[in-house]
Amino acid sequence: MSTHSPLELLVPRNGTAVLQHLQRLVGREGHQRWCGGKVIPTKVPAFLEKMAGRYPILRNTRERSYDRHRGRAVVHLVVSPQFGIAAHTPSPTLKWWLLSGHGAGGLADPASPDAHVTRDAMSGNGHIQVHDYVLMYATKRQSHEVTDRRSGDTRRIWTDTSSWTWKIQQSVLAEVRSAIESCCKALELGEEPNTEHAGWGLRGLLAAQRARPLFSGVRNQVIDLHKHAAEIWARHRGAWISAHPQVSRRLGPHAGGLPSIADVIARDLPTMRQLKIYETPPRSIRDLLAFQQEALAPAQRSNATETHKSIEDPTR
Repeated sequence: MSTHSPLELLVPRNGTAVLQHLQRLVGREGHQRWCGGKVIPTKVPAFLEKMAGRYPILRNTRERSYDRHRGRAVVHLVVSPQFGIAAHTPSPTLKWWLLSGHGAGGLADPASPDAHVTRDAMSGNGHIQVHDYVLMYATKRQSHEVTDRRSGDTRRIWTDTSSWTWKIQQSVLAEVRSAIESCCKALELGEEPNTEHAGWGLRGLLAAQRARPLFSGVRNQVIDLHKHAAEIWARHRGAWISAHPQVSRRLGPHAGGLPSIADVIARDLPTMRQLKIYETPPRSIRDLLAFQQEALAPAQRSNATETHKSIEDPTR
């Protein structure tokens, strides 16, 4: 059944689900033409009605298949709170992405109302960027097990393959690498986060990188950051040991060490799998707006009370 109101369009369950949904729409389904932006919650209903009037965003799976056979564009609208907003915190603005394949009535159609702002996700200046991440068609190494027909022996081979994946933006990578080097120079080995305190120093910084959504591109970059940290820290570890003699005596050869890259990969960097895009039951844009309004109501009531008091007492 078609969705009758754009307010009933579903909202991905979290930031990682948003990234995977966009990756799937662009990669697997070929919706590489896109535009996007931000909208404040109070303007969402009017914005959705405008988009529904311009594009077939309310079509269901069967209707979209029919549209493809007729040469019409399939268009998806994705709406989400800002990346990084906590689950129980209202988002001051909502992010939206309109994605389209080729065909009449889509973003690639020169007659489209938004043709002048449409971007191509494949082009160098048209990549989709969300928070620290950029969606790219990238080459990656992939392993396969093959069996020799004569001997029956199994061996693992590596091949280069290209696919859509999220990567950390280069500017963000440069900042993290600089932070790693600063921690090493300051001998701030630090600690990883636990239930009692937040992480800090080099160990805390590396733990934060491992907590990123581990799409294949991001995962490889996080591994490279750990290798960079191990290389830089090796030059400063002796100075740290000299500065912490009691800890060094207690820990012996393990003092001031970082976990090996192999241990990090095996323990903390699992391969990304397909995630559930929506909650059970799924949440709609209408639900999201209701949550926003409910979460902001106490603050609005407080502001209204303060305003009333100020009117009663001009000296306040």
